[in-house]
Amino acid sequence: MFFPRKSKIFDELLKQSAIVKEAAQAFRKITGHWEQLENDSSALQRLERQADELVHSITDDIEKTFILPLDKEDIADLTESLDDVVDNLEEAVNRLNIYKISEGNDALREFSDLIEQSADHIHKGISLIKDGKIASEDLASCGKTLRDLETQGDNVHRRVLEDLMGNGSSRFFNVNDYLSILKWKEIFQTLEDTLDKCDHIGKLFSRLRIKYI
Repeated sequence: MFFPRKSKIFDELLKQSAIVKEAAQAFRKITGHWEQLENDSSALQRLERQADELVHSITDDIEKTFILPLDKEDIADLTESLDDVVDNLEEAVNRLNIYKISEGNDALREFSDLIEQSADHIHKGISLIKDGKIASEDLASCGKTLRDLETQGDNVHRRVLEDLMGNGSSRFFNVNDYLSILKWKEIFQTLEDTLDKCDHIGKLFSRLRIKYI
């Protein structure tokens, strides 16, 4: 199907997906270099502000543009979902700072790896849509990979909950008080929600392929 290649909205969505990718990389860096948590968290705050500005810009363009490359609802869903990913990563790092978490763990690093991979495939998918390759098998593959990564995240989250709330010995944590358990539970729920949102974007890719081919 034909799309206007010079659409400003496609350029803005691509910029937004690049911010998602950069935010995921920043989060991965934090989980691998814990001593930089406080300093590097400012990068997430900056990216979150940039993402918000793009959402407002895209929303304005939707209202002002007579002929859009995609339906208004599809563009709005994409831009809001991309923004949610960045918001969730910034929130997770914010909680790590507020709760004075003193060290990371393997589960946190596993989540950061899955989120970074998801961000890469989101950016690739948006690039394909911008290039008019919405019917391509590559876009279908992006959606499938995002679903697989979300499933892996579900598995990690279940192991985290078993460690935190179960009666067995912990593989990921050294927590002896209920307050610490609640803090970690909230943080990992935010990361699980992040992968859920990435999977939602993958489902959008699949829906767009069906709708616009």
